[in-house]
Amino acid sequence: MRRALPLLVVLAACGGTIPPDPPDPTLDRLSRAALLAWRQDRPEQASELFQQALTRAYARDEAGPIADNATGLAAAQLRLGQSEPARATAAQARADLARRGAAIPDALTLAEAAALWRLGNGAGAVTLTRAITTGDGAPRARFIEGLVAADARDAAALDTARAAIPDGPDFDSRADRAELDGRRALFSGDTTSARARFAAAAAARQEVRDYPGMARALALEAEAARAMGDGRAAGDLWLRAGRSAAAEGNARDARTWLTAAEAAGRAAGDAALARGAREALTALAADQALRAPAPLTR
Repeated sequence: MRRALPLLVVLAACGGTIPPDPPDPTLDRLSRAALLAWRQDRPEQASELFQQALTRAYARDEAGPIADNATGLAAAQLRLGQSEPARATAAQARADLARRGAAIPDALTLAEAAALWRLGNGAGAVTLTRAITTGDGAPRARFIEGLVAADARDAAALDTARAAIPDGPDFDSRADRAELDGRRALFSGDTTSARARFAAAAAARQEVRDYPGMARALALEAEAARAMGDGRAAGDLWLRAGRSAAAEGNARDARTWLTAAEAAGRAAGDAALARGAREALTALAADQALRAPAPLTR
């Protein structure tokens, strides 16, 4: 990457070594731009840029950039609710790296595992996460295992996964523990505790700008509220979750939650709630129509 002339002069004057251009300036530029878009909470732009960077990395045939940009692309696709594309991205890159005998980042494996869980393949997700036993990825691997166990209503496996997540002060771990606690309470019938734990998970995920995780926690809190017989509160929570998902570009979950919010509003006789959900659904449909590719003309 070229440095501005004044900086080069200063470096030379101070006796410093002038950094060389990277081996592939285009790849470096695309990767940096993708990472910047990700850090600025622009997942759609990040996805496009990571895809371009990954294509360039495959053109260069270099394992490190392939691993890095595939991980970034899969993460962006997950954030956009694109589970199957995320799974395909991660699986292809992992297979390529394995054939080379190159290191496979835990984050890439976790992205594929998360996509598999979202696609309903809990067994496949756990097969991947069980290989991650140490390092920074281990707590998130246990979290995914806890999600799978909760779906299967396997209390023993859920408790084991929950116990393996350190009781650290960071918001990510706090949110993971709270969400698993809420899921455990929900299928055990303790809806009051479940609702409180999901609310705590949503608040913790909000702190770290994990808005997809926050929306998921709000939707789970809605499930708990509905189980308690509080349909109006459930509808409001689904509305909030749906609006957040729509703003993040996750149309699939947004549609599911907004539809649930509209139904809850009608059932509760809350015309404003039902109307708000319906308007949000209309806006979502309009946004999706704008994003649809233009038809080919002859």
